[in-house]
Amino acid sequence: MEYSVLLILHVFLAIVIIGGILVAFLIVLPYARKTNDPDFAFTFIKAFDRGSHAILTIQLLIGFRLGMLYLPISEWFKFETHLSTTMVLKLLFWVLLFASLIIGKKMGLSSPEKGSLKTAAQYFGLLSIFALALMVLGLNFRLVLF
Repeated sequence: MEYSVLLILHVFLAIVIIGGILVAFLIVLPYARKTNDPDFAFTFIKAFDRGSHAILTIQLLIGFRLGMLYLPISEWFKFETHLSTTMVLKLLFWVLLFASLIIGKKMGLSSPEKGSLKTAAQYFGLLSIFALALMVLGLNFRLVLF
């Protein structure tokens, strides 16, 4: 029962984060550039930034518990199975995504005062790469893609 509930929460939070990043990168930013309306994009990004850190932190905690249900922590860094390799890669990409969100926010890459639509698009492009990598790694637990 614990596994099922945690997995559903983890997947739901992944949909929220990955969906928010992809919507910003593929829909909101191109529309704002096309209509020359940066306020539209930065309003969306500001709303996304408000909850993204909390959601990613909760997702890490849930993912950590799910990882403990798959393998004991002592076997995570042995790289003997696809599960251990996937867990370490997933942790690495989570750290990259979280650090990118913090650094981008501190540098103002997604704020209208310091950034532009071009820098916001580049920033969300990088976030998209990390988010999609996390998604593929998450699917690798069940589907054994690599």
